[in-house]
Amino acid sequence: MEVGISLGLMALGSVISSIRDAERKAERERELRQQAERRAEEERQRAENERRRAEQEREYREALEQHMRDLGIDPADPEISAEDIEEAKRDINCDPDPKTANIAVAGNVNAGKSSLLNAIRNLSDDSPDWAPTSGSEETRQRQRYPDPAHKCVWYDLPGAGTQSVTAFGYYYSQKLFAYDKVVLVHETTLTESDIRLLQVCEYFKQHCIVVSTKSDMHIYNYTRERRTPRRTPEQAREDFLSDVRQDVARFREQADASQARLVPKFDDLVVSTAGVEAFVQGQSSDDMVDEARLFKELERRDAPLDS
Repeated sequence: MEVGISLGLMALGSVISSIRDAERKAERERELRQQAERRAEEERQRAENERRRAEQEREYREALEQHMRDLGIDPADPEISAEDIEEAKRDINCDPDPKTANIAVAGNVNAGKSSLLNAIRNLSDDSPDWAPTSGSEETRQRQRYPDPAHKCVWYDLPGAGTQSVTAFGYYYSQKLFAYDKVVLVHETTLTESDIRLLQVCEYFKQHCIVVSTKSDMHIYNYTRERRTPRRTPEQAREDFLSDVRQDVARFREQADASQARLVPKFDDLVVSTAGVEAFVQGQSSDDMVDEARLFKELERRDAPLDS
């Protein structure tokens, strides 16, 4: 009888062991299935992410190419060769001295480019190197003005903003790519042609300094606006500068909202002829705003400041 019980217990133990083995096997198979399912899901996610990334890259590329076409840049041949750059430097008579900066001054007609150049060089209108102001024949052609005091050569370019010429058309015809940096001068708010030229400079990684001129005149006009009470000179100055900064911020917000592909980074440096003259002559003046920052930026030989 005891033998029978022992055999029965052994049989029961064997059954239990078999059940446990089966359970372990089933658990292992379940784990393997889950691992396979996880790998399959991960692979599906990777494939989906890759598809989305490729789609985003395609959309970005198409948007960038369309943006380039809008600016006048051929997406099929967008680069400017080293040979083109060297030829342009010879054509515009760039100073080859690495310590001398060749600086182009661009902007719309009547923006104050020539007046700014005369103030920077501290010249009076009877000087032989005086840059003629708008309306003369000379302003329709590129003018070259060596400036040893600031270790640079200025190039006063014809006014931009012609509707029939694309931003890249102006950039290329005026050989802006050959200069060490570009100063974009404007009088009031930045125009569409100004923005487009900045975008071309951004595409070609061109160091571009944006300068708003005639700040003294604008601040004075703010004091003359019909308001009750009328602005004090200090309030007019503060309000004008706030409007300038808001214009730049608004441009960036609009660029972000439109998902523009070429968004230039810049500070709009606010200056006036009187302020520049005072700075150059080492005098203090209530007319000065960003004159010190302008000269600091002009003297830079490395990457431009980001705002």
